[in-house]
This record gives sequence, structure tokens and C-alpha cells, in this order.
Amino acid sequence: MMPQNQSNQTSIEQLFSMGWISHSDKDETFDATASVTRSELAQVLGKAFKLHQRTTAENPAIFIQDMTSDRPDYAAIQIALKTGTMTVDNQGRFFPDRPVTRAEGLAIFAQAYGVFQLSEDAVTELLKAHPDALDIPDWAKQAMATALQEGFVNTDTNQAIRPLEPMTRADLAYALIQYLEKQQNPAFV
Repeated sequence: MMPQNQSNQTSIEQLFSMGWISHSDKDETFDATASVTRSELAQVLGKAFKLHQRTTAENPAIFIQDMTSDRPDYAAIQIALKTGTMTVDNQGRFFPDRPVTRAEGLAIFAQAYGVFQLSEDAVTELLKAHPDALDIPDWAKQAMATALQEGFVNTDTNQAIRPLEPMTRADLAYALIQYLEKQQNPAFV
């Protein structure tokens, strides 16, 4: 979990002011423990990474079996799909309201950022410091290695990634704060 110190609170407020994340409910609080859905992830990453500005965002619409175009999140999801940041399953379903695991969410975050084409040995080396790295699905290992290398993953005191746990809004905020730091200070490690 992300420590709740003054620095992080200020950073979260900055994420609000930039429009990257929104409050959890009507009383304008940030529920750090709430799970992130596929829809929320598409919307947040679209804003943070300006996916609408990528040339692939102009690609034709992708048919989504389990959504209609009248949903408020439809445009953001289409952009995430057209840019290849997210995908539908083999039956064309997006599952917009399904919570993402940390592996899925961080892999998608890395996809929006740009997954490094690391060698298998480099991926193994990056993951070996984490006791639960074997729990990372094979399809997510390359992207997770990128996310770890770039500092987007908040691990616990034992360096556990917790890839199969639900991604929380705190996890997403942590990754966004780290990304924002990199944008403001390219030498940030």
C-alpha cells in the first residue's frame, strides 16, 4: 500500500487537479482501497498518456460485444482498444465493470507507457527479487518487468508484487505519481 504521508497526499491532489483520477463518490473522497475496473483503467490511462493523440486512436472502432455506444465511458474504452493499450477477449467482450488484478492493471499501465522488449534473462533478473514473481501470468511478465524497472509497482516490505490481488485505486495512484515524477524530472529513478 502507498504510505499516506503529506507528499503522497499532495501528489494525489495533483492527480485530481490534472483530471487523471476522480473522487470515489459524492462526498469527494478518495477511496484508496476501492478496486479499479477495466473501464476506470481505460479512462485514467487515456487521460494520463493522452492516448487520443496517438495515431492509432484514429483506427476504425472495435466492436465490443458487452457494451453499447451510449455508455459514458465508451469513447475512452474505444481509444484504449484502438491504441492496443487494452483488448477484448476472443468473443469481443471487454468486461468494463470487472475489477483488474494488479498483474493485469500494471501490465496495461506498462502497455500505455511502452513495454520494453527485454530479453528473457533480463525479465528473469528483474523478477527474481520478488518472492511472488512466479504468480505473475506468463502474458504479463514482460510488461510487469517494465513496470518494475520504471518504478511503477508499489511492493510491500518483502518486495512482494501481489500480482493476483485486485488493483486498488492506491496502486493506480502510486503508478501515476511515479509516472508524473518521471515526466517532471526525466532523471528521476
